[in-house]
Amino acid sequence: MKWILFDKDGTIIYFDRSWMKIGLQLVEDFMDEYDQAIDDKPAAYAHLGVVDGEIQPGTIMASGALDEMVQAFCDIAGQDVTKWAQNRSQTLVDNRVPENVLVEGIEDTLKRLKDQGYKMGIVTSDSKKGVEQFLENTQFNHFFDVIISTEANAVEKPNPEVLNPLFNQYDVAPEDVVIVGDTANDIQTGVNAQLGLKVAVLTGVGLTEEFTKADYIVETANEIVDILNK
Repeated sequence: MKWILFDKDGTIIYFDRSWMKIGLQLVEDFMDEYDQAIDDKPAAYAHLGVVDGEIQPGTIMASGALDEMVQAFCDIAGQDVTKWAQNRSQTLVDNRVPENVLVEGIEDTLKRLKDQGYKMGIVTSDSKKGVEQFLENTQFNHFFDVIISTEANAVEKPNPEVLNPLFNQYDVAPEDVVIVGDTANDIQTGVNAQLGLKVAVLTGVGLTEEFTKADYIVETANEIVDILNK
């Protein structure tokens, strides 16, 4: 293995509660905007994974890609709400105040991997602004050779094209790349891109039973060192 790609939220940092706040706000805004089109609001909340004002693990709003959320909104409203959902989501993301709480030991892990000669990158559904805030807060810039973020209307995980910035810029074969993430979408990205290793972590929103396609399921990303040294 030559490259290690880390998801950010739920992998390098504990899952940022500000994302849950955004998700809940997006759902509430959707319910208000399309109030007349939604016949059964309790069923709509349940379909999206919101119970008693909380987003439940393993649901669309917890770990689904934006296009999955948008499709759920369209299904509930019985009309195409794609443009509204994308624009509203981007506005909420742009105004997000991130909560960056590092997974214990992750800085030492990144240093060890760097010292061992691995190239590393971040592949996140966060925006460029959010990643810049994260890097400014943590001073982790020197660890990462490539940063892949997601803007409005951009390709998202698990579409393998999300990794084009890596493969277009560097001469590396997919089988020499590891992906580490906390959702089934992260792991599916590795499957779709035919990456050499897929490692799921339990520090985020993903549930063990969702990681059927992972090569390894570990408690934290720190265990990637032992996996690679085997």
